[in-house]
Amino acid sequence: MTPATSGQATVQLVDRNGRDRDALQLQLESLGLQVEAFASLADRAERAPGTSHACIVCGLDAVSPSQSEFDELLAEIGEGIPVVLLGRAPPLSLVVRALKAGAVDVLRRPVEAAELERAVQEAVGRSQSERLHRSRISELRERFDRLTAREREVFDRLITGQLNKQVGAELGITERTVKAHRASILRKLSVGSVAELVRLATTLEFARQQMIERAFMASRQFLNRQDAPRPLTA
Repeated sequence: MTPATSGQATVQLVDRNGRDRDALQLQLESLGLQVEAFASLADRAERAPGTSHACIVCGLDAVSPSQSEFDELLAEIGEGIPVVLLGRAPPLSLVVRALKAGAVDVLRRPVEAAELERAVQEAVGRSQSERLHRSRISELRERFDRLTAREREVFDRLITGQLNKQVGAELGITERTVKAHRASILRKLSVGSVAELVRLATTLEFARQQMIERAFMASRQFLNRQDAPRPLTA
């Protein structure tokens, strides 16, 4: 396994068949991708725990659907990691579970170069978008965490459209104090108006719901039943 070159997207390739793995690695590298190749998911977990990568390309013969490996892969999909699966005759039930969990695609072997390129480029694109999105949300949450408990109470009321006077009456503070809290909130969140506060709050809530929904879809396939998992926190 060679280290990723700066500026290149890194693909983690998992394939039990050495000949297929070598051929896929050459195909992926011809697309300008850095490739880390592994014989199995267990090998990947042992040799590259927690390393950064753009996506996973995984041969289904390297995964045992009857054991925990496939469920672990579904869990990674639920965390937002793009995964492309390859199989010569993948069971329909497994394909459905993977796609419902959020896999980019399940390709049938032998796969044409153009089809592989399309799927992997889509996966890399998803990864880049996800990284930018997470960075943005992380930045917004860091700003929000700067608010005091009282400022959060004022924030919650301002974004519903309440006037300073109404916020003060509800919280038992003066309108002047509300204005002071409002000015502090705008400064800490780096916004210039209540309208921007509303957009910020909407963005954070949408991200929270998106995370819950994605984790739910992956978990439902992991559990192989229709009931929802326990509620998640943002």
